[in-house]
Amino acid sequence: MKNIVRVSWILKWFAIALCLGLPIVEAGYWISNGYPFLAPYFPFEPLPVFNDIPVRWEKLTDAQKLLGFLANLLPLGFSILSLAFLAQIFKAFQNLEIFEQKNVFLLKKSAKFLLIAQLIYPIYMGCISLNLSFYNPVGQRTISIAFGSHQLEKIAVALAIYLIAWIMKEGCKLQEESMGTV
Repeated sequence: MKNIVRVSWILKWFAIALCLGLPIVEAGYWISNGYPFLAPYFPFEPLPVFNDIPVRWEKLTDAQKLLGFLANLLPLGFSILSLAFLAQIFKAFQNLEIFEQKNVFLLKKSAKFLLIAQLIYPIYMGCISLNLSFYNPVGQRTISIAFGSHQLEKIAVALAIYLIAWIMKEGCKLQEESMGTV
């Protein structure tokens, strides 16, 4: 039981740190033009290329960078909500509240927001492509909609979380039945 408490405490604080840190990292990406000073140490994704139309940091206005950051907050916000619900679940596990109805509810909410984050990804891509190519010359502007393997992976994770919630719901029923027979 001590291991469950310890690992749950670690995961709770890791989820909270991600909730707080991801928007800061995202803002830093747009403010620093993609963290060029970290390139020798960490490979960061450059700005996306849409239909062979290059986008360069030096050509972006401050308004485009701000709009890019705000567009990135669209899927990121739902992912952060998902992590916040996971942090609440880990807090319950830390208190050894395992098979509780509130945990089933929190797991379902976490999966729901993770799923929404992936389903709105095409809208996000349309916004970001329009924003990044808006000031390009005619013929080099684009609106691109994309949905890829990363989104499918995260949808699979969301569905797995839903399955875990279902299993926990059944565990709650079994626990209630065993409490009633004592």
